[in-house]
This record gives sequence, structure tokens and C-alpha cells, in this order.
Amino acid sequence: MRKTILMTTLILSLWAGKAEARDYNIVAYGAKTDTTMLSTKAVQQAIDDCAKAGGGRVVVPTGQYKIGSIVLKSGVNLYLEQGATLFGSTDLKEYLPMKSDYVSLRTQTSTIQLIYADNVKNVVIDGFGTIDGQGRAFKKLTWNDEGITRPHLIRFIQSQDITIKDITLKNSGCWMQHYLACDRVRIEGIKVFNRNNYNNDALDIDGCHEVIVRDIIADSDDDGITLKSTSPRLCENIRICDCVISSHCNAVKLGTETNGGFRNINISGIVVKPSSDQSSQFFGAPSKIGTSAFSLEIVDGGMLENVSASDFTVEGTESPIFIRLGNRGRGYKLKEAGKALSGTGNDDTITELIPIDHVGRIDGIRLENFQIRNAGPVGCSITGLPGYPVRNVRLSNISIHHQGGVKESDLKAINDSIANEKEKAYPEATMWGNLPAKGFYLHHTRNVNFDNIEVRTETPDARPDFVRNDTEGWGDQGNGTYLNPVLNADFSDPDVIRVGKKYYMVASDFHFLGMQVLESDDMINWRYISQIYSRFNEQGWDDNKHYAGGSWAPAIRYHDGLYYVYFCTPEEGLYMSTAKDPHGPWAPLHLVRRVVKWEDPCPFWDEDGQAYLGRSKHGAGPIIVHRMSADGKQLLDEGTTVYEGPIAEGTKFMKRNGYYYLIIPEGGVGTGWQTVLRAKNIYGPYERKIVLEQGSTSINGPHQGALVDTPDDTWWFYHFQETPVLGRVVHLQPVRWQDDWPLMGVDYDGNGIGEPVSEWQKPITSSLQFLPQTDDEFSSSTLGLQWQWNHNPVDTHWSLKEKKGWLTLKAQPADSLKLCRNMLTQKVIGYQSESTTLFTASGNCYAGLFCSGKTFHGIGLCKDGIFIESQGKREVIQKGKFQKLWVRINNDCQANRHQFSYSTDGTRFIQAGDAFPMRAGYWKGIRVGLFCYGNSGKAAFDSFAQQNTSFAWHAFCMDKEKH
Repeated sequence: MRKTILMTTLILSLWAGKAEARDYNIVAYGAKTDTTMLSTKAVQQAIDDCAKAGGGRVVVPTGQYKIGSIVLKSGVNLYLEQGATLFGSTDLKEYLPMKSDYVSLRTQTSTIQLIYADNVKNVVIDGFGTIDGQGRAFKKLTWNDEGITRPHLIRFIQSQDITIKDITLKNSGCWMQHYLACDRVRIEGIKVFNRNNYNNDALDIDGCHEVIVRDIIADSDDDGITLKSTSPRLCENIRICDCVISSHCNAVKLGTETNGGFRNINISGIVVKPSSDQSSQFFGAPSKIGTSAFSLEIVDGGMLENVSASDFTVEGTESPIFIRLGNRGRGYKLKEAGKALSGTGNDDTITELIPIDHVGRIDGIRLENFQIRNAGPVGCSITGLPGYPVRNVRLSNISIHHQGGVKESDLKAINDSIANEKEKAYPEATMWGNLPAKGFYLHHTRNVNFDNIEVRTETPDARPDFVRNDTEGWGDQGNGTYLNPVLNADFSDPDVIRVGKKYYMVASDFHFLGMQVLESDDMINWRYISQIYSRFNEQGWDDNKHYAGGSWAPAIRYHDGLYYVYFCTPEEGLYMSTAKDPHGPWAPLHLVRRVVKWEDPCPFWDEDGQAYLGRSKHGAGPIIVHRMSADGKQLLDEGTTVYEGPIAEGTKFMKRNGYYYLIIPEGGVGTGWQTVLRAKNIYGPYERKIVLEQGSTSINGPHQGALVDTPDDTWWFYHFQETPVLGRVVHLQPVRWQDDWPLMGVDYDGNGIGEPVSEWQKPITSSLQFLPQTDDEFSSSTLGLQWQWNHNPVDTHWSLKEKKGWLTLKAQPADSLKLCRNMLTQKVIGYQSESTTLFTASGNCYAGLFCSGKTFHGIGLCKDGIFIESQGKREVIQKGKFQKLWVRINNDCQANRHQFSYSTDGTRFIQAGDAFPMRAGYWKGIRVGLFCYGNSGKAAFDSFAQQNTSFAWHAFCMDKEKH
């Protein structure tokens, strides 16, 4: 008996559940399979009854039905059987104007749509039938008539748990489907064809959270899969995968409306291809291959962060990848509530809206595994605005094959176009036309990294693979390319030679002792290997009286088994030193001639053994050539003037194909250019050609350097660029010989003069990446080669032996940092860096960490506690006795903001004083280092570390990103 009761109860329960989820067949409600008759009321009544009963399926059986607007309700599953089609009416009177209480750009006035739902839950549209909006019947009347006189097909607003599955959607009057401010949306297995009107997007997800889109096939005239935010609500936590998209515009797009923005978006497994039906076109590129495959845009004050996209296979598109931070500043809220948009103006100038008064941000994008074929010639771009860069983008394993065909004569027009920031313009991948790079053009970006990028063109293309303007990256990029500057530190007046497969560099060190020699295997990554001298035995060098004096514009040469370095000092004369090994030891400085106001010497040994020396004079010019003894130790005459030009200096000699060449800068450090002189006789007459100028680039100068070759006979030119804080940083330009003239950089404007490149293929392939040395544990018997004394050291007052593993500096009398003796300095490397030392101090002295340029700033310990110093003025900021102290400076040379801090435990650092600006001075960029001065006492430094936080591959940067 008990079993019978239980069985009966179970059957009744199942029957009750089935009754709650019953089907509501629209034919039973009077729907007709006749497209000349409206079935709107029948379908709506079935929906209403279904909702009242607590939910179920509204079934559209096989057949063709015509409807006007219908409104879905919670719990309703609209199911279209295979062979069933709902046609939208072509009569606007059959569409219900609907107005939501949710405030967004296009909900503040009534809108029309075929299928509408607002504030519903648990709604499904599925089955293998079709919904066809017959949108071609609705003519575009004004720029903003979508949803006004041209209906959307499907629209959900502020709804939850929505599923759209397996159906086919066709021919909307504007956007096919719009999901606004919805949560938990799943769109799966649908097919979309929308090529019959303007604004024919395939899918618009607007300010939605927790969305999955997968396995859809879409073909649209306007954008394909689009995320946007027409209100402050972000699109957030969205997964899109395994889709095939055709679009005349952007296949996958985040934008354009971006009042809120995008966060936590993951997209993968996307195939982008041209439409198989090109019978009509309303928007997009004339070529019909689509505008872009993947566009990421913030232009209305929103934000974009943590977006990843992978495994794209792309056929066509004019500009496959487009990332844009702009400032259209279009708001979403009407100035006068309830007042309709006028329809005048255009999409970017809606005067009835409250404008956005701030620029948004893009920070955190990762793109990988993009295979792009048969693209247009435009190139790809990542662009921000001045002061508002696109940040932290990584692109890897991207292969681009495109049409190419840009000629050198086209470059001027291209650069003229890109000079317009178009801050307020509608963002479009083709907005500038062909870009300066055939691969990627970067403008106003920070920390954009590339790995394994391939760019091929169908026809030859004069553009480089990469062009960067206002970007933070520099040096070796780890992918076979480099970014200028290659040495982002103060290596003024660089000279470089090749001996075998090694490269050696020297640079002006002025009042810092002594001159460093650097070595490289690949011309990009450099290390210190020696110092040429340690002091000047001349008057004033023991009293800090030669700021801006010392070594000016050295030259390094290799001849007959010896390395030679020559330089002038403005007050003492012409010096030289030699070494059998560039690692040292170097011979004591030899004074070739006691003289004042000479500068920029360069030796040259001719094929017959005769030696010469070229040089200029203080004030720049003329260029003078001397005969010199074979050993290079004396000049044999008073010199012959061979050239006079506008601020001609920086003499560098070479000989090739019977020509004597003088490679010289002219026109001044910040405003000049690079000139080449050539003659068949060393004394002239010389022909003149300007070979490198700033042109349309941001590289002022470009000034003074070295022309050098590789073992495989490619040629390159090093030069410096003067920057206001870091000093004179080193760039490397590709060189090609034409008619026995070395043409440098790229002639973008077609005037016959090269301009500096921002990115290029490395001259020599190598896998190791490193910077010049900075850190020191003071555990060696000698100081690291990165250290240079400010003026002559006092050797009795410093030691690495007094306290093993520590550097001891003993105080000497001085009243400020500028006059401090035994000030140990090193270059600041990179745009952003952090220098830290741990030390102790005792006695009546001031000791610690400094930053110097034209001005002098320091932090440290004195007998009263922790002090800071600025321009000779000291202030105790924390009184007390400290057994040890960590002090730190953070240098941001782009923002020109520099901040001291201190710590008593090495972990928690406290800001010391206000941030301060710096500027280069005495011909040198800013430096950091260690000091101790006063009437008595000493300081002991345990270690020093300078971590560069702007170098792309630096391990410290990567660690910071992980936390």
C-alpha cells in the first residue's frame, strides 16, 4: 500500500511540473502561416498566458508568420521549430514605441524593436527557426534614426539569465540584437545575416556582466561582435569564442560608445573573413574586405583593462589590429530630460548631451596567435594622446601578410596625415589612411612589447615594420628588433669602432673620472669593460672647480695592434692613451699638445702609414686637419682648415672606395643635422651632403656620432639626442650607401635627407639582453666600472678594505653637495629607475644618497638624524640616532619627478620631503650616487642597487607586474 501511495505521488508531481512548463503554440492562439496577415496579437497572447502560468515554451511551428512588436516576459522560452520564420512587418505603425527607465544614450526617448524585453528574468529564444526583420524596407532618414524609424530586431534591457541559442537572425532595420545592462547572458550557436541597411551590426553587448558568446556565424555590413557602453555601466567578465565573422567594418570591436568601458574580457578562436555576399554595401572600406579584424577603443571617458585575445585567423581587413585611446568626449545623458535627439549634426557632435570632461584610459591588453593574410596596406596602430598613453600591451606570435606597395615618395603625405592627432575624431582603423609603419605604428604608448612578429607584403613597401613616437620602450626588445634609444642614459658624443666581431664605445665624461670603455657583441646591448684614467693632474681638479670641463668628445680607433683614445679638455689640451687590450690596462694619459679651446679630435692612419688628426675649435668650427706622428703622440704642423660650416664640429674620419670622409654634425646640438663631407684628397676640396635631420620625428639634433659596419657589410650610425633630464642618449640608425654617400635613417618626406627611425631590426642576432652595470655589493677589491668620481678622488679618504664588504667614505670639509669631495657617481639609466643604498654614518658629517644635474639634492644621516639637502640647504626631517638606514630615490625622467624616501627596516619606505624636478647640467645628464662630507666622521655603504623600471624585459619590471 505504501509503495502505491509513493508511486501515485511521484506521478502527480511529475504531471504538475510538466503542466507548469507547458507549450503555448501560437497557431492555437490564431497565428496564421500567411505573411499578408499579422499574427502579432496571437504571439503576444501566447507570451502573456505563458508568463502568467509561471513560464513555459511559446512555440512557433513550421511556417511563415508576420508580426509587429512583441514583448517578452520572465520565464518565457520563445521556441522556433525548424522551418519556422517570424517576419517583421514593414509597416512602422506595427512597432510599439517603448521607453525604459534605464538611462543610457538611446533609452531616454522611446525606441522601436521587433522583440523587446525590459527587466525580465530567465528568458530563452531558441530553436532552429529564423527571425527576419525585413530591414531593407526602412530608409535611413537621419544619422541617429536607428531604433527610431528603423527598428532593432531584438532588444533586452536590464534583464538577467538570458539565453539565445541555435536560431537564425536576418535583416534588421539597424542593430540586429542589443543587450543593455543585462547580467548572465548566453548566446550560442546562432547564425546572423545583417547586410540590408545602415548600422547593421550583428551583435551589440552594452554594459553587460557575465556574458558567454560562442559558436556563432555572423555576416554583417556594419560591425560584427561589438561590446560597448552607452552608459557608465561597464562590459565586464565576458567570454567570446569559436566564432566566424564577416563584416564590412570591424569584425570584433570594443567601442565606439565607451562611457563606462570594458574589464575582464577574454576572446579566442575567431575566424574573420570577407562576406560571400557582396551584392550591397552601406558602411566600411571600399575594398569590401572589412576595416579591421580587432578594434579596441576608448573615446568617451571610459576605461579598458585586462583584455586578452588569442587565436585569430584573419582573411582580409584594411587594418587588422586597431587600438585607440581618443577624446571624443560624447556623453550619454540628455541636458534636458525627455527631449529627443534632434537628428542634426553627426554621431560625434550631439549638442543635446552633457559632454564628458575627461580622457579615459587603456591599460592591460594581451594579443597572441594572430594569423593575418591578404590584408590591405594600411598597417596596424596603437595610439593614445599626449599625456594619455595606452599602457601595458603585449603582442606575440602575430603574422601579417598584406598588400604593401607604399613607395618612398608616399611617406611625406603619410607623415603629414599622422601629424594630426585627431583627438576628437570618430575612431576608425583607417582614420589616417596608410600608416608610417607597414606593421605596427605606436604613438603615445607605454610598455608595449612585441614578441615574434612577422610582417610580409605582396609588393615591396618602403615603410619599416615598426614606428614608435612618444613611447617608453627602448633598447633590445627581445624579438629581433630594437627601439631607440639603444642606450637610454647619458653617453654624450659617442664614438664606436668594430674590431673583429666586437664593438667598443667611448663617450664624453667631462668632469667625471675616468672615461669608461664599453663593449658589445650586437651593437645594442653594452657593458663596461674598463676605465682609461682615474684623475687629472691639473690645477683645480682637487677642488671641484672644473664642472663642464674634462673630457670632451673622445674618439676611439684601432691601428697596428693598439687601441687609441683621443680627447680634448677645454682648458688643458689634447690627450691620448693607448692599450693592447680594450679591457685595459690603459697607458697613462699623454698630453699631445698643451692648448685651450680645442675640441672633438679624431685620429686617422692612411694606407701609406701617414697619420692625421682632425679636430674643431670651441664654439664649433672650422674643421682642421693636422699631420701627426705615426705613434700618435705629437702633431707635426699647425693644421690646415679644410671646411667651415654652421657650427661644424664632432669630427670623425674614415676612408672608403678612395674617398676621405668627414662625418660631422652641424647646426647645434638641439637644432642641427648630420653632414657628410667627402674628397679624393684629405685636404679637400670637400663635397657636402646633409644625410640625417630631425624632419617630422621627435628626435632633435640628431647629433654627433660614429659610422660603423658589421662583418656582413651592413652599415649603421650612432648619434646622440639631447634630452632635458637624462642627458644625451644614444640612438642607432640604419645606413645604406648610394653613389658613395652614406644615407642614414629613412627619408620619410622624400627630400633626399634621412630621418631617425624609432624601431628597426637588430644589426646582429643575439639572445642575451642586458644593461650597463649599476649594482655593487662592494665585495670586490676594486670599485665597479659603473662608478665615476666627481673630480679627482682623495684616495686616502675612501676604502673597500676598512670594513670588508662595505665602501667607506671619510668626511672632508665642504659646505654643500656641489663642493663635496669623494662624491661617487653613476649614470641614471632609463626613463624610470629606483636607486637604493644601505649605510651607516658616524661623527660630525653628512652622508647618504644624492641626485645631481644642474642642481644637487641629497638624503642621508647627520649627527641630528635624517636630513635632506636641496641646493645647499639642509633640513633635518627626522631627529634621532639611527644605527643604519636605507635611503632611496625614484627617478621618473619623463614626468621629471624625483622622490627621496627612507626606511629603518628595508621594507617600509617613508617619503622624504616633496618630489622635485631635475635638469641636466654642465653638459651632463642627471646622476645618482654616494657622498660623505663634513668636519669629521665617516660613512660605510653596504650595497647599492639601481633598478630600471621602464626597460621592457627587465626582471624587476616583470616581478612588479606579477604582484
